[in-house]
Amino acid sequence: MSFGKLNNMSIKTLLRLLLLSAILWSCNNHQPGDKQDAMKTSETDHHDEPKKTGELTLNNGAKWKADSTTWLNVASLQIIVSGARKESPENFMQMARALENGLNKMVSECKMKGADHDALHRWLEPVIDNTIKLKNAKTTESGAVILSEIEKQLGLFQQYFE
Repeated sequence: MSFGKLNNMSIKTLLRLLLLSAILWSCNNHQPGDKQDAMKTSETDHHDEPKKTGELTLNNGAKWKADSTTWLNVASLQIIVSGARKESPENFMQMARALENGLNKMVSECKMKGADHDALHRWLEPVIDNTIKLKNAKTTESGAVILSEIEKQLGLFQQYFE
């Protein structure tokens, strides 16, 4: 493996970690007094939490709760993807930038907490990972495959959240 490729992989990994850290920090940035409520939530009803394997599951057969702001942001991401031009790697890079902006907006407006919030992150992680891959797609074919994965994940939101 060449140094350039290692460096590129390290940058991708660093960007992914920074984006995930920003999401976790933003959504978990509690005011004084909220810590006690968050601790109560984590001490009770552990069966409501998604599996620790990263797999998104239903909440004991029920959908997780998502607030209206999250729904609007997911709809915005779906609109970005549905209007995608797919003629060139440049088109996919532009779409990835638009998705990044949408994801950043979603993160900055996140107010969800508890197990529902954790489930949202389980759903969101593949969107983030694939957006990074889409930004780096070198061919139209690879961009189309990655876009298909993003579309699939965005489509799952209604299956797991209400």
